[in-house]
Amino acid sequence: MSSLHSLLHHRLLWGALFILGNIVSGFSFSGIAQAQDPQPHKFDAKTKQSIDRGLQFLVSTIRRDGTVGTDLHQPPDLGCTAMVGLTLLSEGSTPRGGRYTRESAQVLYGVLDLIQQRPLRASGLTEVTLVQRKIGMNADLFLATLYLSEVYYEAPGAETEIRNALTKLVEHICLTQGKDGTWGNESWAPILGTVMGWECLRSASSAGFQIEASAKLVGDALMANLKKRSSDEQNWMHEFYKDASSLRVLYSLNYRDDPVFKECLDRLLNRIKTDPRPFQLAGGEEYLSFFLVTECLLKEQKPDWAAWYPRVRDELMLTQNRDGSWTGHHCITNRTFCTSAALLTMLAPNLSLTMSEL
Repeated sequence: MSSLHSLLHHRLLWGALFILGNIVSGFSFSGIAQAQDPQPHKFDAKTKQSIDRGLQFLVSTIRRDGTVGTDLHQPPDLGCTAMVGLTLLSEGSTPRGGRYTRESAQVLYGVLDLIQQRPLRASGLTEVTLVQRKIGMNADLFLATLYLSEVYYEAPGAETEIRNALTKLVEHICLTQGKDGTWGNESWAPILGTVMGWECLRSASSAGFQIEASAKLVGDALMANLKKRSSDEQNWMHEFYKDASSLRVLYSLNYRDDPVFKECLDRLLNRIKTDPRPFQLAGGEEYLSFFLVTECLLKEQKPDWAAWYPRVRDELMLTQNRDGSWTGHHCITNRTFCTSAALLTMLAPNLSLTMSEL
């Protein structure tokens, strides 16, 4: 079995054993019974070339200690390091094997080292990163939790270290969920932070960790925010990431037939047909939102859903830099973050992460 196939295979077997213990939380892994061993998607030559160039750029940013900065030769950044690790897993490279197995192993230990150095309480931070300012103070912890949950069963010899780190992270993230289901409103894109909080806990649940948080409250909070529409066209960025990222969660929480969900989806699909700004002016928030909703829209072969991936893929290739990277044009401008999120979107048809199983 290839590394790409075994990544999901091992996780599904464990998740199937653990699901009964987590069903109450609402974060349980619902796709187990129907899940199949994934097959690598066959990309056309142009797409493959774009993906390869992006991967080459990302690999060049990995430092000897496995950490990654916001760009080449920048100090280590936990959120960006975790994003690079997720991208390598999505490509099919794990510490067990694959094209970038050495780099994948390096990044794993880079993430583990950075978690040890990272105070969990915001009051203990000496510096706030760009990702934290834009998505939330826990944003890097969400990404690290998501990454470690995905790599857990693909890192022989590192299981104890990963489990210890995840136990600490999951407990902190559960404790910091607000009574309204969110993870705070102090950032520029708080809804995206709440989506990532849900996403990382769901992945941790499928890896076998007990989740003491409420998925229902997350759904309620996201639905309430979708009902709030701004009449100010200048807020299109907020509306775009809010719509795209919320759809990813609400689809999994079975809001698919709700009129608010359908209206939101129609609005998003129409926007990418008529408005070039989400592509031409994308920041890291938009790139991450592209990935989240793309995984959702690949699930059903409805004509308008099927048109999403080719459209987004082509636009991403048009905005790729000559060196293979992507740059954010507002807010999260970090090349490593934006390149990882763009590549996760383009690699989404591989369905090689368990978070792909909605």
